[in-house]
Amino acid sequence: MTRTSRGPPPAPGALSFSAAPTSGPRSPGARFAPESPPQPCPGLSRAALATPHPVPLMPTPIPDLDQLLRQAGLRAEVAPSLHEWQNLLRLVRGALDSGRNAAQTTRWAQHLMTGLGMPIFVVDRQEMVVHRNAACQLLGWEPGAAQQPLAELLSSPLEGLRLSSLLRRVWQGERLDKVPLSLRGASGQPHLSKASLMPVHAASGEKDAVAYVVVSLTSTESHSPSGSGVPTDRQHFYESLLTALPASLAILGPDRRYRFCNPAAIGNPQIREWIMGHTDAEYVAQRGFPVSLAEERERHLDEAARTGRTVQFEEQMVTPSGETVYHLRNYTPLFDDSGELLLYLGHGINVTELRRTQEALRELNAQLEERVQARTAELEALSRQSQHDALHDSLTGLPNRALFSDRLTQAIARSKLPGGPQYAVLFLDVDRFKGINDTLGHPTGDAMLVEMARRLRACLRATDTVARLGGDEFTILLEPLQDAEHAARVAGRIQGALRRPMQLGGAPAASGQQVTMSVSVGIVHSHPEYDSAMAVLRDADIAMYRAKDSGRAAHRTFTPEMREHILYVNRMEHELRRALAGDELRVQYQPVLDLASGRIEGFEALVRWQHPERGLLGPDDFTPIAEDSGLLPEIDRWVLRRACRDLTRWAELYPSDPPLSLSVNFCGQHLALPDVSGWVAELLRQTGFDPRHLKLEITESSLLSPSGDVRHHMERLRELGVRLHLDDFGTGYSSLSYLQRYPIDALKIDRSFVQGMLNNDSNAELVRTIVAMAKNLNLKVVGEGIEQPRQLAALRALGCDSGQGYLFSPALDVYESRALVAEGQHRLRPDWGYPAPGHADPPPAQPS
Repeated sequence: MTRTSRGPPPAPGALSFSAAPTSGPRSPGARFAPESPPQPCPGLSRAALATPHPVPLMPTPIPDLDQLLRQAGLRAEVAPSLHEWQNLLRLVRGALDSGRNAAQTTRWAQHLMTGLGMPIFVVDRQEMVVHRNAACQLLGWEPGAAQQPLAELLSSPLEGLRLSSLLRRVWQGERLDKVPLSLRGASGQPHLSKASLMPVHAASGEKDAVAYVVVSLTSTESHSPSGSGVPTDRQHFYESLLTALPASLAILGPDRRYRFCNPAAIGNPQIREWIMGHTDAEYVAQRGFPVSLAEERERHLDEAARTGRTVQFEEQMVTPSGETVYHLRNYTPLFDDSGELLLYLGHGINVTELRRTQEALRELNAQLEERVQARTAELEALSRQSQHDALHDSLTGLPNRALFSDRLTQAIARSKLPGGPQYAVLFLDVDRFKGINDTLGHPTGDAMLVEMARRLRACLRATDTVARLGGDEFTILLEPLQDAEHAARVAGRIQGALRRPMQLGGAPAASGQQVTMSVSVGIVHSHPEYDSAMAVLRDADIAMYRAKDSGRAAHRTFTPEMREHILYVNRMEHELRRALAGDELRVQYQPVLDLASGRIEGFEALVRWQHPERGLLGPDDFTPIAEDSGLLPEIDRWVLRRACRDLTRWAELYPSDPPLSLSVNFCGQHLALPDVSGWVAELLRQTGFDPRHLKLEITESSLLSPSGDVRHHMERLRELGVRLHLDDFGTGYSSLSYLQRYPIDALKIDRSFVQGMLNNDSNAELVRTIVAMAKNLNLKVVGEGIEQPRQLAALRALGCDSGQGYLFSPALDVYESRALVAEGQHRLRPDWGYPAPGHADPPPAQPS
């Protein structure tokens, strides 16, 4: 497009237009000739173009007298002077001449417009075509006056939108040449052309219309893509490109009427064609959409025009099928160089699937949030439970050691305040609880602990604390104390409550038996020297063990002397370990006699400790410490090895017939070892001692385990040839079932029964029963602790097989024992009731 500079306005009433200039010399009329001969559309003849059409003549304009008076500086109410009259007449004459010239020019212009062979049409300010010349028949348009919208002559709404911006420039006085223009023929076929746009002035000099002079016309069927200078189908290519876009696209004019809309925006072609030239309000009314839809779009268009920036918004619509769709829309305003609004570009995408996905994600997020909240609540509950579990016993629900220590620490701090409350701590341990677990089973033991916890709580106040430290150990914090005897009264109340029989589900009690228990209790009262819970619990534990040592089922209050005893025990344990490593232990042998003949049948090996400071210590001085510290099995092995070696040596030096037997204490911890028979066999092999003459003495407590391992190990030992004796029979959990269940060879009557059988009818009857029972079970009987001839006579009368005691001989060291073996027989005394050698045995005395 060629833009010419603005010149002086044409004469009033003249129609101004020009053709595009051509190269080479030009005749005076060549200015109005087209660059190339117009190419008529197919089917149009030259005769049609030559048909004359009358052009109406325009009257000579009447001068505006008011304007002339003002120009002459006169007023109607004041009479002018002669000079002023002369000046006014000159002005009137000039105006009349100008009007006649303008009329003549207009008639000439109309005649020229009619006779030119190029299409010319005139458009007013409302973009209505008001006149077409005869050459417009090339496009199939009727010539003459018309009242037709310009948009109907153009090939597409986009052309009208583009020309609207150009028209504004023409109204401002510009003349535009070589403007690409796509016209639409009467048959709808587009014609590409170049046109000149020029203003048409009224008589007053104002721009009244715009003349379009088509200087080059080409049909889409015959145009050449190059050389003709006429626009090709590039514009149609761009329109096709916009039409093919998958995103919705619409173009609205400054009046907000649709000029273009692609199928992605409106899929229905009839609706898409209809909407051209209509507004959103009309579209909404036509389609039956809510009015708010158009109002919302109008508001966004206002914002885009006001800000000059793209406005983005999301729109929700309900389609006629009832489906809700969402579009993300943008309105972009476009302005010309002078800042005038040219058009609105509306574009957007269908985000329905995105919104559905987002909604699904929101639902998933909501579900996830619910799950997270539920999981959080679960974790918080687990955390609270973990905190509770960290401070409470899982079996009984009582506070554990950590929580009890914390509360005790606070009680210690309060007791140190002036007038602060005093406290006491009770340390409880169930008597023989291991035996209960081993005989009745751990589930029954656990049920007993739960019932014990319930009974303990019932004996206490709300301000007191009862806790389970672990196993069968419980502690109680009493605060405040009522008086000095408060703790002792509570201990007595607890012992009474626990002595009541317990009926436990799943226990033997369910079949009619009842389970009872007792506890040993240690008591510690508050004292200024206590600064920590650990120190208080230490002394309470010491007092509890002193209660156990005093006979169980009792309570003892801590004294400083008890702590000294514990220190002594700890020191003894350390020294005992040193004794094992330093060969300070000794073995003494006590003869075991055949009560029928009075001859020595063997020895019992007894351990002694040659203490470097305290001298020779008996087993009662250190074996309890050894058992508690786990050293007793090691001591037993040492004694067994030394004794087997000594008796093997004696048998080599002093053979006897039958050979001497050896009895050795064998603690129950050995029977819990996986290969006890293996190491016993290896020891016998190394020492050369005949296993048939070895008698291992085990206690009744060793048989309390419910597992089959004890019986299995005992059978393996019997297979070696070793004899098994049940030591201290009658003092523990005596039961006939043990004698039938386990491979036992002999019963050893405890010394307490032997020494009391002469003075206590119950003891005498018990000994008689034990001997009779053993005989019925084909078991041997050994009586220990025989110190008087009458005891010997009574045991012989009952049929007791063997015996030992101070009546015959105390325990002898290795040298004295070897000397006794060398004599070949025991030195019999007359008051024992045995006959002299070579005489018959007198009848045994009957026990009184």
